[in-house]
Amino acid sequence: MEQTVEKYIKDYPFLQYINEDKSHYKHAKDAGYDDPDDLFLIGDSGGFLLNIQPGDRFVNTHLFTEAADFYRKNKCYTFFKQDSVPHRRFRKREEYRRKHGYTAPCLMRNGVVQDVRITGGMYNYLNYTMIEQLDTKSAKATDKASTGRKVYDFPKFIDAQFWTWHIMEFAQRNGFHLIIDKTRRGGFSYIMAADSANDINLNSRKTLIHVAADKKYLTATGGLTDFTINNLRFYETKTPFVRGILSTNSENFRLGFKLPNGTVSPKSWNSALFSVSAMNNPDCAIGKDAMKVKVEELSTMDNFDDFMSVTEPAMRTGSYVTGNLFCWGTATSGNMQVFETNFYSPQSFGFMPFENVWDKDSRNECCGYFKPYAWGLQGQIGEQYAMDEDGNSNLVIGLQIAFKEREYKKATSKTFADYINYLGQYANMPSESFSSTTENLFSSESLMSWEESLRTDNRFKFYVDGTVIEDPNDKRRVIFKTNARIEAEGGKLNQDFYEWIQGVPRKGHEHPHGCVRLWFNPIKVQYTDKDGNQVMGTPPGIYSISYDPVGVNKENRAITTKHSHNSIKVWMEPCQYNNFKPALAAAYYGRPEKLEEADWICYLLARLYNCVGTTAVEINRGETVSNFTKWKALRYLMKDPVEIWDTSLKGKVAGTYGVNMGDGTKKLEGLRLLKEMLYTVIGKDELGHDVYFFQTIYDYQSILELKKWNNLGNFDRVSEMIMRALRWRLFDVQAAKELAHRKKIEKNSDNIWTRSWF
Repeated sequence: MEQTVEKYIKDYPFLQYINEDKSHYKHAKDAGYDDPDDLFLIGDSGGFLLNIQPGDRFVNTHLFTEAADFYRKNKCYTFFKQDSVPHRRFRKREEYRRKHGYTAPCLMRNGVVQDVRITGGMYNYLNYTMIEQLDTKSAKATDKASTGRKVYDFPKFIDAQFWTWHIMEFAQRNGFHLIIDKTRRGGFSYIMAADSANDINLNSRKTLIHVAADKKYLTATGGLTDFTINNLRFYETKTPFVRGILSTNSENFRLGFKLPNGTVSPKSWNSALFSVSAMNNPDCAIGKDAMKVKVEELSTMDNFDDFMSVTEPAMRTGSYVTGNLFCWGTATSGNMQVFETNFYSPQSFGFMPFENVWDKDSRNECCGYFKPYAWGLQGQIGEQYAMDEDGNSNLVIGLQIAFKEREYKKATSKTFADYINYLGQYANMPSESFSSTTENLFSSESLMSWEESLRTDNRFKFYVDGTVIEDPNDKRRVIFKTNARIEAEGGKLNQDFYEWIQGVPRKGHEHPHGCVRLWFNPIKVQYTDKDGNQVMGTPPGIYSISYDPVGVNKENRAITTKHSHNSIKVWMEPCQYNNFKPALAAAYYGRPEKLEEADWICYLLARLYNCVGTTAVEINRGETVSNFTKWKALRYLMKDPVEIWDTSLKGKVAGTYGVNMGDGTKKLEGLRLLKEMLYTVIGKDELGHDVYFFQTIYDYQSILELKKWNNLGNFDRVSEMIMRALRWRLFDVQAAKELAHRKKIEKNSDNIWTRSWF
């Protein structure tokens, strides 16, 4: 889908939100939340919104950094003699600001300058934290490149970071945890390290814990703990906030001092920073009574759900939240599915829910906090800057820079996967972050364009949702009954009918049962049946089914978003009734409590579409074959297509019912065949462009899953579509056999002109 920079900016949801009138939203403080600065609203989704008013600008932000400016000029924070009364007053004043924040006339609203408060954490960050950052005096830009030098200095005030700090404080004030999807080049590691150092230095006898899948993300040079310890050493050597260092061990760093006899002084500060690995150890943060637990690079932590299940309860005493969990990550080569599930279901573990103002068409949903790449971006186009001297973001310029960078990356990437990986790390929407960052077999620009079309173009929303049942008046017939009809007849949601599962993966608030979505009814034509009779109905062989079942029964309340779900699709084969173009006719995705219920849905769909011998089901798990046997319905199941794997087999092979895939070479070959099928050209559009097989799949969730696929996650729809790919390949194998048979007949036939007549 061709896109201009103008359209990209116009359609950007977060910019639309910033510019909208927010007068109708309820204020968080009026809903009972602790929000002294009135910085948070509550959206229609129930999630929080940032109270950013159109036209708001920060001014005079140098007033926030007087301590840093003094140090920068004098290489010390005060000329007062150590431990003198003025020195102690200065120390107490600065500790108060580091804990409670600092207010100054630095916000321009409606043409009037008014007071605004930065948090204690941000005050400490701006004045007592040294970081590597851009030297703006060295920055220059041309049409071809932007260059500059880095300098070790105090951070600059940035509006996006102002909000990040206030979100962290609001979460603590109101007993929330935080899950954050961030991008590269946002200063996030510095922020979190500065926050940890500030907490440990300000609070005696407290513990903080840093967690990662691998401790290298923490203790290696440039890691979270490494940054934190550098900050703590800065306090000890350059500031009035000296506590002493008891232990320099990076995995167990302690503040305090010992007496001359070698024992720890009763007056010792005795705060500690632990760094632990969660790899194969979800209990790693238990038993230390931490005031904060911070999880770095969440995308690499496959056991995050297990970690949260044991850690989150430990942060409470009775009904009181006594500690906070801050978890964040950036798109990496890890398994993003666990991260994504929790980000889009924040309330499942007590994470602060935000209205999703970042993804397109998602304002009715909640998610974690997302920091876009273009917000708070340092850069320029010509003489226009993405950020001014007071730290105000020009989001339009930021988006222009991001768009330009993306176009260049798309043109120069070795593979499309490289480009997708770039988008994930420099995302402007959470949905971009959670696109697959591993080598995705299926992703391409054309697939992404099709996904966008299905999501935004109402022409493709011609489906109806419902269920398949036996006709109460004639059990021999199967009918499709819409959800609307069931509801009109008095049926209750999540009892008599269920909604289509929208999330990929399923979001926590969605009922796991799911429903059938129908795009095309089975055709009804006059045909000759196997007995030679002329009948009206659906001929066998026109439709086929692909089915990936789950393996165990599970109650609804025990089914989480990380569990597998059943996926079933009904396909119309290329034939004279559809101009020899395949099409997806119907689909089911969900997880009833019992295996038999999903198998029954498959059975009824097979009857509705007359899928005799064409229902391909994976039999590595589940009870489908035994259930179909019980229902005397084995005739619907396809036999194992062993001739696909062994082309030397001659004639008809009487295999077992169902397809045995496993997770080895057959699975890999199945993935290859699926890609081959999806990118088969089946025709031309009205402009003469190739039409691929995947453009006959109108199920948005299936296309999105293909886009997100990686070899680490749980992708049920992809596994199910492998069954379809096997049948697609089977056509070729059978056609080749038929062609070879015809050639053999022609070769062995006598030539009538040379035949002996006598």
